[in-house]
Amino acid sequence: MRRRWLATACLTMAFAMVAVACGDDDATTTSQATTTTAGAATQATTTTEAPPEEIAHDVGVTLAPCPDAVNEGNGCIYLGVITDLSGPFAGFGGPITTAQEDFWAAVNTDGGIDGFDVIITAENSFDAGYDLVPTPGPNTANAAATLSTRVLALAQILGTPPTQSALGILEENDMIAAPAGWWSGWSFNDEDQGLILESGAPYCFEGMNGMSFMASVLPEGFTWALVALNSDYGQDYAAGVKIAAAQLGLGDPVAEIEQVSYVAGGDAAIASTVGALLPLQPNLIVIVTGPSEFARITGGLVTQGFTAFAVLGASPAWHPVLLTGDTAALVPFWTAAASFTYPWGPWDTDSPGHAAMRAAAEANERDPNPGYGAGWVWSYPIREAIAQAIASSDLTRANVRAVAESLEGVGYDGILPDGSFAGDPADRVVRSTWVVGVDAEANGGVSPKADAFISELAAAYPYEGPCFVISG
Repeated sequence: MRRRWLATACLTMAFAMVAVACGDDDATTTSQATTTTAGAATQATTTTEAPPEEIAHDVGVTLAPCPDAVNEGNGCIYLGVITDLSGPFAGFGGPITTAQEDFWAAVNTDGGIDGFDVIITAENSFDAGYDLVPTPGPNTANAAATLSTRVLALAQILGTPPTQSALGILEENDMIAAPAGWWSGWSFNDEDQGLILESGAPYCFEGMNGMSFMASVLPEGFTWALVALNSDYGQDYAAGVKIAAAQLGLGDPVAEIEQVSYVAGGDAAIASTVGALLPLQPNLIVIVTGPSEFARITGGLVTQGFTAFAVLGASPAWHPVLLTGDTAALVPFWTAAASFTYPWGPWDTDSPGHAAMRAAAEANERDPNPGYGAGWVWSYPIREAIAQAIASSDLTRANVRAVAESLEGVGYDGILPDGSFAGDPADRVVRSTWVVGVDAEANGGVSPKADAFISELAAAYPYEGPCFVISG
């Protein structure tokens, strides 16, 4: 049941937060709506009672039922999506979006939230193409401006620099949003104005934990190199890796390469990296890219006879499509040599939340995909903010924002520890990471090497600001 977008997404599109041009001039609407659901998530209160008439509400909320309502007696809450279905992140944005549609359909099938159904409609879903050039975010900002007159909140906004370009619009309209990404800056109100509800460990903690794991399994005195995209994703993860290396006494990398994405630089960008690494023969190569660059860099080294190295990849560097087609020949090498850090357990993990996700994916004929898992997990805080706002009898955007800024008790059905957005970021940030390896027999193409753990240095990290500060 592999989708067309999955089969064509990778090797020509980076699956990570890549700073490249998207080629779109205007935001365009798209929809992948579905009504077939299964495995409703369980944290927020659900009921089929009619919405209370005295509840305060404004933009994006009606006491009338949703179009094609699942629960005719419920009111309707409208959410928006700003994603990438046509640019470098189409292989990520597509499954994120379908997961979020499936998540909210499952909530509605389970009765909704205290008298309200929640929907993402076609006209409220925008493909912004992950716009960065010539300046970050014009499509994203335009989409946010349009949605500011239509929806209560954003179920998804993809890309850190594009999101930053739209923050002024979100702030002016009291619109909270779930980010598609793990930049460490989203933990701090100075960076997100209390509007962005992130889930899972930031990239830099993944880097710290991943490097600590590799230090525990590699021989003492190993050499290492770092290859990272020049983006919030690449440099935030790289910051964590370098923090860990310094504290673990691993020395400096024998090479630190600022990788140009394959979309932007083509074969020449890959050849340059392979050419720089070959004579150095590092024991470990940390690769913080999308799956396209990951496959081409490792494949280029193996093709030229260098196979005696381990790989640490960030979670967006892996995509199960790499198990097929031209890259299938590399699967034995990756199985033996590659490890990836994940912010939560992979597809087959035994938790109620994973089970609900898998049931919804199967019912809606979705492929096992890390993007789908991310879209599912990122929906939990938005759901809890809505539930707590309804409990306060005030669904205005201003109150939903106030609820979000002090939100506690966010349950993830066992996928993550209960979350909080109140208090000191150092006290509430998720610091745990999974490590997975390539497994062609597993759903999603990976299976655990280490369940959720927090390295000593990640546990002790003071976390007083973003690990990587985005300038400009």
